[in-house]
Formats: sequence, C-alpha cells, structure tokens
Amino acid sequence: MTPWFFQALLALLFLGLQRFFYKVSAERGCNTALTSLIFMSMVAAVSWLLFLGGADTGGPNAAMLLWGMVNGLAFLGSAVLTMEALRHVTAAIGYSLTRLSTVFAAVFSVVYFHDQLQMRQLAGVAVALGVVFMCARGRDVPRQRPAANYRRGVLLALFAMLAGTVASVSSKFAALQADKWGFMAISYSFSAGAALAMHSSKWRESSSASRATTWAIGLSMGALNLVGFYLLLLALETGPLAVIAPLTGLHFIIAIILSSVVYRERPNLRNIIGIAMAVAAVLLMKI
Repeated sequence: MTPWFFQALLALLFLGLQRFFYKVSAERGCNTALTSLIFMSMVAAVSWLLFLGGADTGGPNAAMLLWGMVNGLAFLGSAVLTMEALRHVTAAIGYSLTRLSTVFAAVFSVVYFHDQLQMRQLAGVAVALGVVFMCARGRDVPRQRPAANYRRGVLLALFAMLAGTVASVSSKFAALQADKWGFMAISYSFSAGAALAMHSSKWRESSSASRATTWAIGLSMGALNLVGFYLLLLALETGPLAVIAPLTGLHFIIAIILSSVVYRERPNLRNIIGIAMAVAAVLLMKI
C-alpha cells in the first residue's frame, strides 16, 4: 500500500466521523451559524499556531493566499448548506447527493492534470448522474417532512455538492503549491470570517440546544476535521486527485451508518438503491 493511499484511508475515517456531527448538530437543534463558527475558528487557530511554529516546510506565497481564500469560502458554503439540507432530508439522501462532488472533482482532474479515464470511470459519471436524478425525483418523502421541505433539502444538497467540488480542486492545487498548515490557517480564517459576517445576528440567536452542546459539537467537528484535512493534503501532494477524491468521498457511508444506528433512520428501497449507486459511482471512478 502506497503512503498516499494509506493517508487517504485515514482521512476517510476522520472526515466520516466529522460528517456525522453535521447530522448531530441538525438533530440537536443547534444554531447552524454558531456551530460553523466554532468549528472553523478552532481549525484556523490551531493551524496558525502550527504554521507560525514551523511545523511544516515552505514559506508564505501568493498561492497560499489564493487557494486558502477560494477553499475557505467554498468549504463554508458546503458545510452550511449540508447542515441546512439535513434539516429537510434524511442523511441517506443528503450525504449521497453532496458526496457526488467527488465525481466532478475527478473529472476536472482528468481534464486538467491529464489523468487517464478508463471506460469504467466514464460509467461512474453516468451512474453518479443517475443518483442525482433518483434522489431529486424520489416520491418516497417521509411523512414528517412536507414535500416542499424535501425539495428544498435536495436543492440545498446539490448546491453543497458544487461547493464541495470547488473545495476539492482548490485543495489539490494547495497541496502542490503551498504550505499545508498555512493554507489551512488562511482557508479556515476566511471561512470563520465569512460565517461571522454572513450570520452576524444569527449566530447569537437562541436554539433548542444548550450553548454547551453547541460548543461541544463545534469543537468535536473541528478536531476531527483538523486531522482529516491535513491527512488529505498529505495524500494529495503525491497522489492523483481522480483517485483520492472518490476514495475519501466514501466517508458519507460512515455518517449514514452512524445516523441509522443512533437516530434509527431507515432508508426506503429507493434510497437504498441510491446509496448503492453512489457507492458504485465512487468505486467506478477509482483508477
């Protein structure tokens, strides 16, 4: 097993656990804006300490600032849209849709970095589009979730997918051109700043969850993401995005399994088929 593949597998584990906390945040009724602010501020603060302390090699450059800004804004959009989508759809639908961003990131990698795309990778793209169609057109809407809210959740998940694609591609460029801790520090500083600016009033609003619960969930998400994202950057430095993006994209399965166990969400037949198709799409995209 090559080092970058092992690093990607570890990133898969940590990011899957972090993704599950998106569902925990939504189910506990936490303030989305405040949870995002705590989560991103923690990663930014720790990354700045490690960067300024010389934990990684390399110095500040324009690429670090550029990709940090792009990644930070894209990641914020993906995180907030995902948490909001999960208020209206089940984890099975939400995670399956948002994780299709890995397919589009892989396609970009093939076009830009000239990774060879075989027939089975092309089949993966077709299957992935089928998942989007199936989930968006699904008739089996849970009774406790009105149809209008269901459609809103699907739309939010699709926007989260687009933002996730931008975040994945910018991470690859940063892994090749910038100091990793410095990139993470800038990226999450932009994310935290944007979250504060966009929700200057909302993050102070009360919620059904206690402030302590919101902080606990936010800090847990931050710790898991700090480790998982750094491992992802290490893998991207030497490994192909067309493989790593689909591989780490499997982390949504960890979140779905945990959601099924903890919150007893039982996906219906259509959703099970959609999940299976999403997994097949990711596997087909692997080189």
